[in-house]
Amino acid sequence: MSGGLLTAGLAAGDLRRAGIFVICMILAIGVHEFSHAYAAHRLGDPTPEGQGRLTLNPIAHMDPIGTLALPLILGLGILGKGFIFGWGRPVQTNPRHYTRKVTMRSGMALVAFAGPLSNLLLAIISLGVVFGLSAAGVISGQALLIDVASNKAFENPLTAFYYLNILLFAFNLLPFHPLDGGKVLAWLLGSKYQHIDDFLMRYGFMIVLVLVFALPGAINTLIGPFFAAGNWALAAVL
Repeated sequence: MSGGLLTAGLAAGDLRRAGIFVICMILAIGVHEFSHAYAAHRLGDPTPEGQGRLTLNPIAHMDPIGTLALPLILGLGILGKGFIFGWGRPVQTNPRHYTRKVTMRSGMALVAFAGPLSNLLLAIISLGVVFGLSAAGVISGQALLIDVASNKAFENPLTAFYYLNILLFAFNLLPFHPLDGGKVLAWLLGSKYQHIDDFLMRYGFMIVLVLVFALPGAINTLIGPFFAAGNWALAAVL
């Protein structure tokens, strides 16, 4: 009898964590992809609006695998605890429609950077909400810090959304295509180093897969400072 109750309790906890993870992923990625579409629209490209992507409706930006299936599997801990990953449906944009006030390379970098920037803003907003609720006595700031310290941040909707957006900001700025950081790096390198961008265009996706699935320690090293800053900011407001 006790074994059955323990199994049911673990299953319920896993389902709750998975549900929180999927909902946070849907909302964060929805804003991320909308920001790409909005930036392209502001630069003069009608493509995102014509494809129905100029909306905050997360359904328009969901990818069945990257936004639903994979986050659900990871939330259930099937591939290991603490492993989080996901993506949305890419926003298509045509740089030829961009305003002549910016170069095509600069425009592509601006559109690319808009996505991670939106996640940083969401993280800051989440931090403000946590501060407000804690100051009002609605939630226990000490309890939140204990959850974070014990690696239970993704079991609370507030901290889960906060840290997920930090992750999306940091991960998407890695300088490899097809991540947003690849286009930002191409702008920083300029045409003089086009051969480097060509190499990353060809092999960037494989590099990302190797980093995520074969060398998670390298990923942790690259984005760890962002999480450390997030921990410091959360502790500061609480």
